Amino acid sequence: MKQNICIMGDSYSTYEGYIPTGYHTYYSDTRQEEPVVYGVEKTWWKLFAKENELNIVLNDSFSGSTVCNTVRETLTVESSFISRMDKYIAENFFTENTIDTMLIFGGTNDCWTDAPIGEPVYADWTQDDLLCVLPAFGYLIHKAKEVVRDVIVIINSDLKEEITNGIIAICETNRVKYVHLKELDRVNGHPTELGMKQIAEQVTACFRK
Repeated sequence: MKQNICIMGDSYSTYEGYIPTGYHTYYSDTRQEEPVVYGVEKTWWKLFAKENELNIVLNDSFSGSTVCNTVRETLTVESSFISRMDKYIAENFFTENTIDTMLIFGGTNDCWTDAPIGEPVYADWTQDDLLCVLPAFGYLIHKAKEVVRDVIVIINSDLKEEITNGIIAICETNRVKYVHLKELDRVNGHPTELGMKQIAEQVTACFRK
């Protein structure tokens, strides 16, 4: 039987028609500007699922979204990773669906928008904590571990060093697998078809450890 996975991501993991209705997307069949990814099967998550014979139950990816509750001016706080996680838990998604592995791929927009970074927090989060990147990551991973068996965190290659090191510390403290991406082919800050393949290969190597 195939394992079930879900993805929580940002623009890198979007494709029109394969994310929840109303979410902002970056990649689509009609995209004209570079980078163009010709078809959903060329996305990193479709490549990863095919290579490892996995069933994608949910791709909860929202273009432009931050992990923390300091969001872009054009978005509402409901778009943040932690808000979306809380919503799915409140709606009993994880009790009604068996998810073997959750892949979390975020932090890029937190970095690009200069959200406050903060320090890792592992319990008793305040609302002010959740406005900061690292406390929010700690919260997100804590919540993910409560509802799924395995978690893999994908760390982009061009994040601020303080954010990267903080995410790694949070993953290691929580005994969660992570992959720090290297050498991605990108245009305008986003992966090309080659970049998607490079992500899929690196995530597969982490998944199979």
